[in-house]
Amino acid sequence: MAWCHSATRLLCSRLTISVIPPASFKFTTCRPIVTNVIRNKKHLFTNRVPLLQCCRLYQGDDATCLASDITKSSGLDTRKYLLSIGVNAGRIGQHSRSIFQQDEKEVQGVVSLLEKNGFTSDEIVALIEKNALLLMFDKHELQMRLSMFVGLGIKLPDIVKMSQLVLFSDLDIIVANIQLMQELLCASPKWISSLLKYKPQVFQNTCDFTHDEIRDNIIMIRKLLLHHGCVEVENVLRQIMRDDYRLFRTTQSQVRLVVDFLMEQGITGEDLVYVIKRSANIFQSTPEQLRQRMMNLQEKLEITESEVLKFVIRYPRALGMNSKNLDEHIKFFDDRVIDVTYIIDFPYVLWVSVKKLEKRYKEQEDLGLFPTSTMHQILANMHTSTKDFNRKMDNFRKKKKDSERDAESDKKKSSAKSRRKT
Repeated sequence: MAWCHSATRLLCSRLTISVIPPASFKFTTCRPIVTNVIRNKKHLFTNRVPLLQCCRLYQGDDATCLASDITKSSGLDTRKYLLSIGVNAGRIGQHSRSIFQQDEKEVQGVVSLLEKNGFTSDEIVALIEKNALLLMFDKHELQMRLSMFVGLGIKLPDIVKMSQLVLFSDLDIIVANIQLMQELLCASPKWISSLLKYKPQVFQNTCDFTHDEIRDNIIMIRKLLLHHGCVEVENVLRQIMRDDYRLFRTTQSQVRLVVDFLMEQGITGEDLVYVIKRSANIFQSTPEQLRQRMMNLQEKLEITESEVLKFVIRYPRALGMNSKNLDEHIKFFDDRVIDVTYIIDFPYVLWVSVKKLEKRYKEQEDLGLFPTSTMHQILANMHTSTKDFNRKMDNFRKKKKDSERDAESDKKKSSAKSRRKT
């Protein structure tokens, strides 16, 4: 563990974090039933630990459990204090008994620490209601965790949202993964901050791969991309890390099998790089499964072998689609008597759930867009973002309302003109 603590201090110094843990500190998770990352000589694996084994701060070889050192009380003072700052006791849930037995001054100390770090009253209440066990943290450890994530560029409102990671993760593993990304992916602090916010699982090793094995996999994939003419290797590696980091936790033999299969199909050079970049999830499948998916695409879309190859190169995510999902989308087209070959022009509809396709189709149908709009326009609306789709539909509703108002006005004018003639 010594290298991890050194890494923690090094990262903190680079980020100008003021609170740095002593070399003897080790951190474990702090929640009632939690997946705690444990190290053995070869693997990183997970283990579930109960409440009275959590909230530990190890100092050398001596371990003390904060939960067992709580000053026993009736809980009334602590309850009153939490209620006075706006905490809804009912939202604390199953941990309320342990929390209310804490000494009021200890709880006030944690709240005061959060205030000093810049959290607003509402954010403090939200943190406590979301993860009440933070009130049982040692204040030094809590301060160090907050300082580390703030130093990484995570804003306080986002810390509230991702408090599970901030409070209960193994910091040594996070630091090691950050250093790996900085070294091999040329990842900027801004990129790491964004990934921490939206894909925190990337920084938590929950598989049977050691840190060195993941490093070797990244190096191997980097060489593979360079060999096939990739000129922006770091960008591609960062996209894979963001979209499907499992590729870096796949055995090298499995990666080679999939690459060999793609090359056998005639996918090489820039096309191979594009397929890997856009559909890293295919490396979780065997060559036989990929071959079967290509055959299904050829059969369902009623296209030739060369056409399905072009389709896969243009839309690699189709290779990651299982047969059931493809059949559901084909049925959607068949039920509405829409030629399935439209999928070739609009492959992104395959990645929109059938439920959403049905909803959007009906909404356009109710607005009277059939048959005035072409099927290309209808399908183009299917895979746009929710924001763009709603904007388009609002425009159609406005036009329809204006058209109805104009028609009603013309009708009244015509009726008035008829009456004058009579």
